[in-house]
Amino acid sequence: MSGLIISDYKRFFKDKLFIVVCILAFVFAVMTPLLYALLFAGMGELDPVTAQMLAGYVSAKGQFFGAFSFGNNLGLIAPLLIGIILFKDFSFGTVRNKVICGHSRTKIFMSIFIVCATTLFGVVLAHALLTLGVSLPFFEYQSTDFVAADMWYLLESLLFELLVYVFAAAFVSWLCVNMKNVGMVIVMYIAVVFGATMVAGILQVVIGVMQLDGGNEQTIKLLEFLQRINVFNSSATIGLGTEYSKEDLLYYVLPPVVGTVAVLSHGVLSFNRKDVK
Repeated sequence: MSGLIISDYKRFFKDKLFIVVCILAFVFAVMTPLLYALLFAGMGELDPVTAQMLAGYVSAKGQFFGAFSFGNNLGLIAPLLIGIILFKDFSFGTVRNKVICGHSRTKIFMSIFIVCATTLFGVVLAHALLTLGVSLPFFEYQSTDFVAADMWYLLESLLFELLVYVFAAAFVSWLCVNMKNVGMVIVMYIAVVFGATMVAGILQVVIGVMQLDGGNEQTIKLLEFLQRINVFNSSATIGLGTEYSKEDLLYYVLPPVVGTVAVLSHGVLSFNRKDVK
């Protein structure tokens, strides 16, 4: 299987679209903090309420974790472009040649997933780190001093982001196997991600209104549960605080892990039954 993975990496890194992904990662990482710096420089000193509302934008920490969001710049574009690169193996007959050469379909699928997961998270992590580096000259990392506990929180947050992006890579790999053409891969990915983020936004509003109006407590808990198991919304909430509770750990670990296992299992079954042309 190592030979398959190495071969897939070589084809992946030679593709011109990968260069496009890297260029976009660099441009977004540099331009976004600079635009925020210019914007807030023109606004003058913010009042406490406004500063609290914009905390995710007026701190380097907020911009760093915001770079992982699936609805934000690279987080939306990178999985799509990487999915297009991977689908070329199907449209150009590369996968068929692998099957003819005697490679196991399970190993072929897992090789695609491993390449997708590592490159996707690697690009987004590099993008986020560069965003942090560009942000720090203009913004404080956070409103309080950086202490040892903050480093542990940062590492925990990165682990949770990794789990989320591994799930996203599993989903992209599944789409490559199950969709008939690259257009369907793009449409289905956008539909699912936009749908998930839209539902998350609606639920957030509904929960807030019900809490203010004294709505049914069990209904609120159910909606909060649905909100927290929405893996594509997890990156929008990871890194917003200073520590994680035991409940947070369960919500940030179990849904992406269970989802990844389920998607990969179905992907392997689908690929083993697929008529590869």
